[in-house]
Amino acid sequence: MPAKKGHKMPSMIGNKNAERWGLRKAKAFFKVALSLSFDLKYDFLGEIAKEMGTYIDIFDYLSIKFPMLQSIKTQIKRNCEANCFSNAKKGKIKEASAIVNLKSNHGWVDRQKVTGEIEFDIKQLSQDQAKELVLKLFKKD
Repeated sequence: MPAKKGHKMPSMIGNKNAERWGLRKAKAFFKVALSLSFDLKYDFLGEIAKEMGTYIDIFDYLSIKFPMLQSIKTQIKRNCEANCFSNAKKGKIKEASAIVNLKSNHGWVDRQKVTGEIEFDIKQLSQDQAKELVLKLFKKD
């Protein structure tokens, strides 16, 4: 038998696993996280989660539950990425730590595939070699 409006079903009483996230609460949560992400001391989403007293997976859960929050999650992550790069460039964090963070959490890679057949390290090309490669790749047959 359904519960009357405003009353809890007996099975809900004491249920600690009930959903506690509504859109309003999720938006407020993301607003705080976005605000924190502008602070240069945060270069990983997990640090923001820790500061907020939660865990990193909540960002994925909420952005799936409320797809309109996905763009805010992306902005938070990109702010963290920019913070990491900036902090490494300024010597505030060790380059090795920044590289691990950028590769593990922000999708950075060392090598780029230009085609399925050619793989090379772009950093090893001279400017003339890079120009020559671009001309070959975009040359009309």
